[in-house]
Amino acid sequence: MSDNASKMGSVLREADAPLSATLGTTRYFEIDSDIASARYGVWITTPPQYDQDPGGRFPVIYQPDGNFAAAAHASVHSMACADIINPIRPFILVSIGYTGEDVRRAAAVRVRDLLPPGEPSWEGFKSYLSQAAESGAMSRDVVDLWRYNMEHPAADKFLAFIINELHPRVADGWRVNEAEAGLYGYSYGGLFAAYAALTRPSLFRRIGAGSPGILAGRSRIFTLYDEALAASADHSGRRLHVSVCEREISRPTIYQPIIGLGTAEFLSRLGQTPLKGLTVTSRTVEHESHISGVFPAWYSFLRDSYAYD
Repeated sequence: MSDNASKMGSVLREADAPLSATLGTTRYFEIDSDIASARYGVWITTPPQYDQDPGGRFPVIYQPDGNFAAAAHASVHSMACADIINPIRPFILVSIGYTGEDVRRAAAVRVRDLLPPGEPSWEGFKSYLSQAAESGAMSRDVVDLWRYNMEHPAADKFLAFIINELHPRVADGWRVNEAEAGLYGYSYGGLFAAYAALTRPSLFRRIGAGSPGILAGRSRIFTLYDEALAASADHSGRRLHVSVCEREISRPTIYQPIIGLGTAEFLSRLGQTPLKGLTVTSRTVEHESHISGVFPAWYSFLRDSYAYD
């Protein structure tokens, strides 16, 4: 510390920053779900146009993995809604995450919420968890919870929670345009989004699946797809945007079979045997990995589904 700083009494003091210090238009809530038997944290971010247009209604986009996604996406929300190069229609962002002890265990808890019922585990899954526990990368309780949730996935309950418990509260408190409600997820969140698209919830008409964790050849997604195709289920009015990172497909890593190849197979089915009325768009995010593709995938969905007409 410099002499001047000492004389002035300048001290760097650690403090808990208010949410407004980093996410100025975001409010945080918690909600207990009877359907999912869980408590969730909810970050609701409004665009700057929300207060400027007091009579206007705005699209709402729901996204899981809120403990990460809220900080990542809400932090630039105001700028994204004012982009003059790639103009995006202003929207309300609802990020859903975890509270209390579940924040530390989020990697395992999200498996329960984002995987479709009956989703198989990937080859090497048990070995991966054992190595993570032995190396200290994961605590034993997180490993055990992950194993349990892989055997008891409940995306159906999480989807029902969003539609039947959370959305009515959001619609009561904010000026929402329900006709343009959207759902977006990345990785296992993308798997959840693909699952939601195939189950045809009436609320969501614009769905984005970024690098979805679709297990090549085995995912429950393919069974649901075949069932929808055989039933001639009508998806009219629904739009699905799928993105995948180029290096998830081309590089021989763990992401290749559980994301890259499965997503390529899913897109192949969407193209060769399309579902009735479903509008499908896709993008390969060049050069990026599963980690570095988070932001390009998000903005790819926004430009596709919420750009100005």
